[in-house]
Amino acid sequence: MGDTDETVACEINQTQTQETEAGASTTGVVDASKEQQESKDGEKADEESRKRKPMALRSDVWYSFGKVKLDNGEERAKCKWCQKLFHCGSRTNGTSSLKAHLKICKKNPNKPVVDNQATLQLTPCAGTSSMGNVTTWKFDPDKLRRIFAEMIIEDEQPFMLSEHSGLRKLMAEACPRFILPSRRTITRACVKVYEDEKDKLKKFFKENCERVCLTTDTWTAKNSQNYMCVTAHFIDNDWNLRKKIIGFFLVKGHRGEDIGKSLENCLAEWGIDKVFTITVDNASANNNAIKYVRRMLNESKGCFAEGEYLHMRCAAHIINLIVGDGLKEIDISIQRVRAAVKFIRCGTSRLVKFKKCAELAKVQSKAFLNLDICTRWNSTYLMLNAAQKYQKAFERYSDEDPYYKLELEGENGPGVPTKTDWDKARKMAEFLEHFYDLTLRVSVQSRPTSHTYFHEIADVLLLLREWCHSEDNLCKEMGMRMLVKYYKYWGDKYGERLGDREKRGEKDKGDQLLNFIVFFCVAIDPRYKLSKCIRMGIKVMFGDTIGEKLWDTVNTYFRALFEEYKEMYAPKDKAPQPTESESAKTSTRVSRWMSVITEQINSEGGTVKSEVDKYLSEDNEPDTKGFDILKWWKANSTRFPVLSRMARDLLAIPITSVASESAFSAGGRTLDDFRTSLTPKMVERLVCANDWLRGGNYVSVEEDSEQMFLLEEELSGLSISKESTTATES
Repeated sequence: MGDTDETVACEINQTQTQETEAGASTTGVVDASKEQQESKDGEKADEESRKRKPMALRSDVWYSFGKVKLDNGEERAKCKWCQKLFHCGSRTNGTSSLKAHLKICKKNPNKPVVDNQATLQLTPCAGTSSMGNVTTWKFDPDKLRRIFAEMIIEDEQPFMLSEHSGLRKLMAEACPRFILPSRRTITRACVKVYEDEKDKLKKFFKENCERVCLTTDTWTAKNSQNYMCVTAHFIDNDWNLRKKIIGFFLVKGHRGEDIGKSLENCLAEWGIDKVFTITVDNASANNNAIKYVRRMLNESKGCFAEGEYLHMRCAAHIINLIVGDGLKEIDISIQRVRAAVKFIRCGTSRLVKFKKCAELAKVQSKAFLNLDICTRWNSTYLMLNAAQKYQKAFERYSDEDPYYKLELEGENGPGVPTKTDWDKARKMAEFLEHFYDLTLRVSVQSRPTSHTYFHEIADVLLLLREWCHSEDNLCKEMGMRMLVKYYKYWGDKYGERLGDREKRGEKDKGDQLLNFIVFFCVAIDPRYKLSKCIRMGIKVMFGDTIGEKLWDTVNTYFRALFEEYKEMYAPKDKAPQPTESESAKTSTRVSRWMSVITEQINSEGGTVKSEVDKYLSEDNEPDTKGFDILKWWKANSTRFPVLSRMARDLLAIPITSVASESAFSAGGRTLDDFRTSLTPKMVERLVCANDWLRGGNYVSVEEDSEQMFLLEEELSGLSISKESTTATES
């Protein structure tokens, strides 16, 4: 029993021991698997932590490329300009292929261009955009910036134009490679343009011009500053008439001494020391200014005949005085026409109704109704000339609009124009047309006008004398008043002063109202010269007695002026002088030979003619319509070397100061309400550079109200036709 129990107990212990060992082994296996799993997870975490974050694209090529994914999951680089695809793997491809493509991409606007490689381009011809020439072109940012500055000056644009968003959008599409400069940069560029053009003009003066004719005038800007404009006129070596503004600066006041000193400083700055004439208006201050400049030029011997011919009075200003004096007591008929035009122009509905009346009255004229300025007779002419064509339309309108008669026949109204009023308006327009056309002819700047001055003032005299003998009281009164003003500047009074000075033995000192230059310019016209025609014209203007004296004086002074030119420009014999022994041997033989020849010539009544005598003795050129006096003198300059020099200066004389006055219009546009803060020096740079860059190709930038009105009518007609077409289709 006892052995049996011990045996059982041992078995039980062995069994427990085996179970314990089995449990322990099982626990060890589980723990090992857990450790193995944990180690794997740790390795994965380490691998994930060791992975780099995706880097941002740093190459500049990605501004022109974008990454896209294909259907198979691969990435490609897509060109933004030509849409082509390229491999872009960072380890296998890189960006070298992308950079190489940008250099040859045809649609890439930023493609680098080789400096010595130009591209073909169609360049439009001057004055037209429909025709052009194929030329080579190369991108040059400095040249584009220079041209942009010239555009600012020529088109009178503000400096801040380069910062306008609309222009920047346009240039971004048209030429993305050109970056528009800021306003400060473009200001410096405009100053550089002025300085470069000024240096070119100074060089041109030295090479092509020896003597100039000047025009000058003063102007008060909106900011109450007094500006003075000086314009130089001359004919270059190729016989082309030139006009250049050489000064647009502040002047202290309108006194004659201030104007003279400012003119002296301007000439000194440009290095001009020889002046032939100065054309100014009839202000008394200008007389003192001319006297100051005459003294200055006489000291440096810069003018002819001691400045006797220096002062030229503006013909356009004299015409304004003559016509203005005749219109002082204006007729009631003109006031009624003015009131009628003003009533029609006061509202859009009235203009539309008036247009319908003109269509019903079958008025064929398309003239624009202009309202005149009472102080400007040329605007009065334009108003009358347009209004008298609409007489039937005005008469019909008075029946259509009751307020028309009520207003014009009111307490302060002059009344409705009658048939008699329209007849007088028609006569007045016909009369003023002569002076309007005359003003346009003498104000031309593209061709010489000095040789026509005498003919123009003679035509005016005959017209006024004809009106003085008119049966119409209005025409007669106007003609008489205007004839008195005419004689003050161009007529008998001058002849009387000439006779008085001859009696006293005095010589003109340049303060006469009619300059002898007027007659000299006719003399160098090969169609007239100093012929009997001109002699009779002088007698008609000044009478037989004074006219004959004036004719002799003109001939004497003309030849005296030629002698001064001859002394200055005649070729001098620079051959080496013979020795005393050589001259002694030949003097006897030469003197005998020359004495025989001279005696024979004198016996036959012949003498050696000067250039003037040769020129005057030849037949006059035919007075054809297309005669070009500059071309004639250019062709004959070798035959008359000294006289052609004289003609070159005479034909350059401007008979009006319109050239300087037109610069004030540009100055007014430059100093508008938005740019009154511009300094006077900057205003001078802009105005002068504008004139130099444009040259003779002047294009008006002012708004034309008549053209705007016609354009609006055309656009309104198109809109009405479209509406009617739409209504018909519906």
